[in-house]
Amino acid sequence: MSELSFLFRADKTNVGDWYCPPFRYFQFKPFLVGDILDQKFNLNSSKTVIVGGGGLGQPFFQSHLDRLEKENRHYNLIGWGVGIDFHTEQQGLLKKSSHELYGDYFNRFDDVGIRVFSEKQKFEYIPCASCMSELFHKYRDQKPSNGIGVYSHKRRLILDDEDAKKSNLLHCTNDGSDFEAKLEFLSSHEYIITNSYHGVYWGMLLNRKVVILPFKTGLLSFKYQPVASYDEVVDDSILDKAFYKDNYLEECRTLNVNFYSKLASNYNLL
Repeated sequence: MSELSFLFRADKTNVGDWYCPPFRYFQFKPFLVGDILDQKFNLNSSKTVIVGGGGLGQPFFQSHLDRLEKENRHYNLIGWGVGIDFHTEQQGLLKKSSHELYGDYFNRFDDVGIRVFSEKQKFEYIPCASCMSELFHKYRDQKPSNGIGVYSHKRRLILDDEDAKKSNLLHCTNDGSDFEAKLEFLSSHEYIITNSYHGVYWGMLLNRKVVILPFKTGLLSFKYQPVASYDEVVDDSILDKAFYKDNYLEECRTLNVNFYSKLASNYNLL
């Protein structure tokens, strides 16, 4: 049995969840992989358990985190690229100058690399490990062939099929597990309008100008925060404020490589 285990939301119908865990991008000694929702996943032989990435810091996952964080556990517990998401139907709550970005979801972890960035950092800032995919180098420098693309969270569509046809905008969702197809769509547009965390993140890594339609706090936790439209209206005044950050890909990759090196040394992961 392996002494190293990875737990994440193993959901092939959500491309961001499926491609966020670090074992896809870094070398480790033999390990086991499980879904955080699987209460029968055996951790008896584990000396180190790495959780993440993904927005696991939310009430839906609380009982599963509690199960891992039990006081008498025999393993080191690490979060890598984990996020916090407070969802709301009242967008006015997200307009406040400050809101809860951390909660207490990961307080009992031994080491936490969190994708949340704030001026006063509670845990070490480590962006989602999906930035390590070499596909970003393939698509980042391609010249966009379209103006505006819409990338929706599959459970909260920005456009339905009829709206997309009327607006003449190309539309994609985070449904499925075809990572390259999502990056190809995002890279083919100069502007990305999105309410998906990875729609924002991957769009920025590809040097595209992103506009967010926020319904959860995780969309407001980026180091270089994109312009937001709280009334879900995106006009020229909003698009004019959209930007991209040079070398964002390199910055995120460096943070992940350094975190990997630290963990590998401290927890005997190789």
